[in-house]
Amino acid sequence: MVHFQRHPANPILTPRPHVDWEAGAVFNCGATLDARGRVRLLYRAVARGYRPKLQGRGYDNYISSVGMAVSDDGVHFEPQEEPVLRPEAPWDPWGCEDPRVTRLDLGGRSTWWVTYTAMLAPAFSDYGNRVGLARTHDFRTFYKHGHLIPGVESKNAVLFPDLHQGRVVLLHRLMPSIYIAFLPPGLLWESDVRFWEKYWARVHEFVLMEPLFPWEKMKIGAGPPPIPTDAGWLLLYHGVDEHRVYRVGAALLDGENPKRVLARLPEPLLEPEAPYEREGDVPNVVFPTGAVVRDGTVYLYYGAGDKVCALATAPLEAIVQALRAAMR
Repeated sequence: MVHFQRHPANPILTPRPHVDWEAGAVFNCGATLDARGRVRLLYRAVARGYRPKLQGRGYDNYISSVGMAVSDDGVHFEPQEEPVLRPEAPWDPWGCEDPRVTRLDLGGRSTWWVTYTAMLAPAFSDYGNRVGLARTHDFRTFYKHGHLIPGVESKNAVLFPDLHQGRVVLLHRLMPSIYIAFLPPGLLWESDVRFWEKYWARVHEFVLMEPLFPWEKMKIGAGPPPIPTDAGWLLLYHGVDEHRVYRVGAALLDGENPKRVLARLPEPLLEPEAPYEREGDVPNVVFPTGAVVRDGTVYLYYGAGDKVCALATAPLEAIVQALRAAMR
């Protein structure tokens, strides 16, 4: 069975005590390659000063922004001094969380799209989660587009890096499963109530994956943007068991019809074992949100313990071969 191997440099990003907006925690990092081939991480950052709730789980005064770091080798990162997304719009006043980054060029211009959880209520409220969308052409200026999916509790949204029959392919989570949607490209710029009314009327047809194995019994959610391979789309995702342990799984989607799941691995490829994964603000968490492929190796970037960013690697072909075997 193939597994991701933790990088010896872990954790690769930790909170910077002297930088107020990320002095508390840095985790759940989306990843992409920029025009020069460098790895860009967009990560969730929490300011100092949050505290455990007096009742229930989670924290009070817990508000996230999105920071950015860059690396030539995919391991050693230089973070910027200012966040690229702040919770300052009417649609995300309580935080910008868990970014994923997809390069999808529309209209002949290089564009990186950022899907994130736009918080309409305080973190740990269990409501107010919306799919937010932003874009950048140069990683210097970011434009917010508002809610991609209006009016519905949803998160763990990610875009495919290619169109399918002229449509943008979106994965998102409606508890406890992963759903798929095929969007007209114009929907990235301006919401269309009629489109979503038709989608919700048939939403049962768009269930992509439901919890299946014991280690993902409670819920599953898409991780990084799906990775194209000769066998189909490689989808790395997280699964949560009844003890709130987060693990990383893999599935293979049909390259011609991404609505069709060809295979899923019955065992996780990564689970909390290292101290920085088993401890933290939320213990026993490995949460995959970013991946790039370099020289045939998948660099998986993930949040560990809701406190730091970490890196694990695995040969792309080994994962694909394991999924091919699961199809037999």
